[in-house]
Amino acid sequence: MADLHSSSDNTAWQACVLAIVAGYADAVGFLAFGAFAGAMTGNTVLLGIALAGADFGAAAQSAVIILSFLVGVAASAVLGRKLPLVAIFSIEAVAIVAAALIAPLVAAPVLAFAMGLQNATMTRFAGASLNTVVLTGNLQKMMQGFLGRFAGSTKPPKSDAVESAMIGGLWIAYLGGVVAGALAHHWITHPLLPVVLLLPLALIRRPAFPNG
Repeated sequence: MADLHSSSDNTAWQACVLAIVAGYADAVGFLAFGAFAGAMTGNTVLLGIALAGADFGAAAQSAVIILSFLVGVAASAVLGRKLPLVAIFSIEAVAIVAAALIAPLVAAPVLAFAMGLQNATMTRFAGASLNTVVLTGNLQKMMQGFLGRFAGSTKPPKSDAVESAMIGGLWIAYLGGVVAGALAHHWITHPLLPVVLLLPLALIRRPAFPNG
């Protein structure tokens, strides 16, 4: 079976759906568990602060969350060549549901596993290499593409414009997911459960932007 990581058939629509899921999970994870589901930079900051304060229990929790994210990435590398996309998303959905129902101490690493799995499973959308969970690199790429128009970039201007539009849409989708997750945290007893319903939409290959 083809490696799902390198598929160029994935569309900007799918990227935006997954970014909403990631933003939602990060918001709920931070508000409910005091940790980020997908932002390992943030969890590394929390780890360093805990170490500086000699709070070794909190430091261990942050370290376990980071390790769980990496386990999710590793699981994607193994499963991506053996299972269809629907099966991998099903595993992610089960992990998110489990994180919604179990104790916070265990839920945070389980949710991080789900985000690591998602982030590594689909990394190419409409021919561009993008992350749906970690957005810093995407924003850097967007700015570099913008500046490249004035610095003799070898990429066609239209290609830069389409990729920049896709990254901008991805950022907006992630932000929307954060807002939705924050609201759900205040309104719903198990706020992680609704976001699972979005995952089947990420299986639909339809354009969200021109040529996407």
